[in-house]
Amino acid sequence: MERELISVIIPVYGVEKYLARCVDSVLAQTYAGLEIILVDDGSPDGCPALCDAYAARDQRVRVLHQSNAGLSAARNAGLDTAGGAYIGFVDGDDYIAPDMYEKLYAALRDTGADMSLCGYRYVDEAGNICRTLPPLPRRTMTPEEIFAQMEKPALEWRYVTAVNRLYKRELFESLRFRPGKLYEDEFLAPWVLGRCAAVAVLPDEPYFYVQHAGSITNAPITIRRLDAVEAYWERFDFYRDRGLSALADAALERTYGILWQMLAAVDVRTYRNLLVPWVKRVSAALLRRGKPGGALLPARFVRLSVRQRGREGEDGP
Repeated sequence: MERELISVIIPVYGVEKYLARCVDSVLAQTYAGLEIILVDDGSPDGCPALCDAYAARDQRVRVLHQSNAGLSAARNAGLDTAGGAYIGFVDGDDYIAPDMYEKLYAALRDTGADMSLCGYRYVDEAGNICRTLPPLPRRTMTPEEIFAQMEKPALEWRYVTAVNRLYKRELFESLRFRPGKLYEDEFLAPWVLGRCAAVAVLPDEPYFYVQHAGSITNAPITIRRLDAVEAYWERFDFYRDRGLSALADAALERTYGILWQMLAAVDVRTYRNLLVPWVKRVSAALLRRGKPGGALLPARFVRLSVRQRGREGEDGP
């Protein structure tokens, strides 16, 4: 495997405070064959000018300016213009260790895998570790083995998130992130992993995932959490269509759990038209697969509906 170009795509929106640290960490990579694509997603702060300044002083940096369309659309814009044989993503408020892409590239070269992934560290804005995770194994895994890890809540995110890995470019042929959705990594992960013959996993933690009040992961539960219900439901379909029955059951139960949280957290009366179809769909699937939650979920929905509307109005499904 020759040392070929890696395209690192960095979506940029509202991260003026963090952007320099992010871009500097990518420019400092020991792997020399990089192009860095900064996608300014209509950022309302000083980020557009910062992006242009980086492009003016380093020929490895390219900038795309677009109207605000969300994280998925920004990543997709980067994919559409990327020239590399390999693709990486870094979020604009995070940063990486100098040898991250060197290690991920070496793992692909040494194993012949289609994707390599590593661990990451949760850090605060000052770079202090604020949460530790057990190390990942050093091994080459099949997609089915990765899927099994994805269905373990304590391990899932490191196997799902888009940013802690290096992809062969062809994995994204006719495949893109889902525009307009939260949990964009959840929507993509099964499909891109399903295209791999093998995935090289590293225990190293060279990605620094910055925790701050403005990050999407720290946002309160709202009706947009239904995007997670949809993503897990699609994962259920994905496994079922491939005959992975145990994984399909696990994904369905995760769908049920998130929908239950939704019913407890939002105004059921206000969002009834959005929630009822999902309650019916998930309940029916649970009952078909012999899961008792199918009977419990509608009852839970009825109780919450009555409570939210002061015991007046329509009956539940």
